[in-house]
Amino acid sequence: MRFFKIDRNKEYERFLLVLIFLGVALFVALYLFFSSGDYVILKDAWGVIKNTWWFILPLPIWILYFRAWEEYRWTTFRGARSKEYVFLQVIPPPDIEKGPKSMESIFTGLHTWSKPSFVEVYCGWRVGQDRFSFEIAGDGTHGARFFIRCPAMGQDLMESLIYAQYPEAEIRVVDNYTNDAPQDIPNKDWNVWGTVLTLLKTDCIPLRTHREFKDDITGEAIDPLATLMEVMSKLSKDERLWYQIIFSPKNEPDWVPQADETMKNIISDFIEKSGGSLEDGGFNINKLPPGEQDVVKAIKNSLARVAYKSTIRFVYLGKGDAFKKPIGVGGLMGTIKQFNDNNLNSLLPDNRTKTFANYHFQKARLQYRQRKIVNDFRGLDRAGISYVLTAEELATLYHYPTLNVKAAALNRVESKKSQAPGNLPFEES
Repeated sequence: MRFFKIDRNKEYERFLLVLIFLGVALFVALYLFFSSGDYVILKDAWGVIKNTWWFILPLPIWILYFRAWEEYRWTTFRGARSKEYVFLQVIPPPDIEKGPKSMESIFTGLHTWSKPSFVEVYCGWRVGQDRFSFEIAGDGTHGARFFIRCPAMGQDLMESLIYAQYPEAEIRVVDNYTNDAPQDIPNKDWNVWGTVLTLLKTDCIPLRTHREFKDDITGEAIDPLATLMEVMSKLSKDERLWYQIIFSPKNEPDWVPQADETMKNIISDFIEKSGGSLEDGGFNINKLPPGEQDVVKAIKNSLARVAYKSTIRFVYLGKGDAFKKPIGVGGLMGTIKQFNDNNLNSLLPDNRTKTFANYHFQKARLQYRQRKIVNDFRGLDRAGISYVLTAEELATLYHYPTLNVKAAALNRVESKKSQAPGNLPFEES
């Protein structure tokens, strides 16, 4: 069991500081080495360097320092907060017959959006990568709205992917909807509850996906987000419910070996307990107990899909007596539990981010957590918590509800749009 999870961003910052320190120490060491006079054989070389260092050394030292400083400055001071992002509101058409599979195609298309940084090329680390955020916001005034936060350079790609799957949808560039809530939340009027969700098991074991949301008798697909839409229909004008999924592409070498090792351990444990051997004519997966079979098959299914470094967060805000946890918190947690499977994986609140405090300085610590989770939501901060989710899992957690969802709060396109006919007459000037 891991008691401490490594924050890759902080580890990366420390690496850059050490790199700069080592560069300075190396320069000082070289200076002392050549100026000591103990190495006569290098006297001539020292004479050359002494007379030419002022126009030879500054350039490579400056290049190394500048690249390291730029990476450190982006990670520490800029990050996602100052990066140029756009808010897109997607209004789905009223008669969506396609299921989450169409949304899976959108997530798969975004996997190509990746630009390695200087340090990633030479050190293998990926810090400061562009992030996408798919969000759902609900309140009593506007109903349930679907938003996408993406880099400004990726706006055209995002719109193309959405229109390819939902030609009748509407996409609008809008202002940051989180600005509708006060900046100093929590305060005397507004209260907050929120958390970042984490996985119960290792992230290579998938969640329950949309393939399994079907009625056993009729075979009709069940939309897992229908519950969330109904919860948002019950919100008053003084309530806000924000649901956010932050993700960025994950390369296969970063997660596939762990998945292969997990499957190997499951099979090896069973063989060891049963006294068999892999050399005895190979291994048949049907020999595994039903639960282990489900895990191995689910992992194999995940390996066929692209994956993302993901973070899921939700925030519930309420003003005065309108703040009601049974509706805001209980409703959303009920939605999340639909994706849990005892044989596979489960989502649950992470206690390091959940807005509660016990024992000492409860009020001050609670206020700090409440303000932090709202600011993290607005700033696309992962809060040091991330895990691997495939495109299929993400499409299950975020998609546009089908026509079977009749929630009153759901915003849909009111009329169909089509292109003008090609034979439309026009007046020549």
